[in-house]
Amino acid sequence: MDLPVNQIICGDCLEVMKGLPDGSVNAVITDPPYGINYQSARRIDASKRHKKIANDKHPFIWWLYDAYRILQKDGCLICFTRWDVQEAFRQAIEWAGFKIKSHIIWDRVHHGMGDLKASFAPTHDIIWFAVKDCFSFPSKRPKSVIRSKRISANKLIHPNEKPLDLMENLIVSVTKDKDLILDPFLGSGTTAVAALNTGRFFIGIEKEPKYVEIARKRIKDVLEHIPEKNIAGREKKRNVSRLAGVVEKQVELID
Repeated sequence: MDLPVNQIICGDCLEVMKGLPDGSVNAVITDPPYGINYQSARRIDASKRHKKIANDKHPFIWWLYDAYRILQKDGCLICFTRWDVQEAFRQAIEWAGFKIKSHIIWDRVHHGMGDLKASFAPTHDIIWFAVKDCFSFPSKRPKSVIRSKRISANKLIHPNEKPLDLMENLIVSVTKDKDLILDPFLGSGTTAVAALNTGRFFIGIEKEPKYVEIARKRIKDVLEHIPEKNIAGREKKRNVSRLAGVVEKQVELID
């Protein structure tokens, strides 16, 4: 089958990933539902908040088995989580077959809410880094603490949106030019944009049509404004629409 390179698939990752072939991607980089029933932007008016994401009642871990299968032998996994559910994700990552190699800290600079009287102001998130088998860093060894300002509540286009510079940092640290990255929880498309900005390919899966459309527009803008030589997989400007397209049904891409 032809891989849906530089494409977004609108669908359930548990179904879509079954159709991707073994050993077909170089890295899985994603921010899955943590299982904390998260509500973003509590400080702003409730009518202006983004609604909670799907499947966030319990740690969403079932995609990890196919992630392991889809990865190449020298591939890696980057999985965001949070301190109170990190152990559930650690166990699930190992049960799926991965070898956990590092515990990365994202220093968000600005703290979140939480219990204002009885808990420390949270300024970090957790990222698990794991490998399939024979991974090695493509360049210098990266540090385990990454400082990147979180996006302010009034600028979020997705309730769990990550900063673009953070995603670019992670991608460059663990992949090579023209590598293929899978994000099964693409959200508003930041991983895809970061992949294109750094000369990589991507496959994105997102369940919510609203965010698929947002991601589609972001990717199209990138392909139109970044010089051709800097974008992996860009053929010619006339192919922008095809590369930034959205597949509405899984069966149209995956046999």
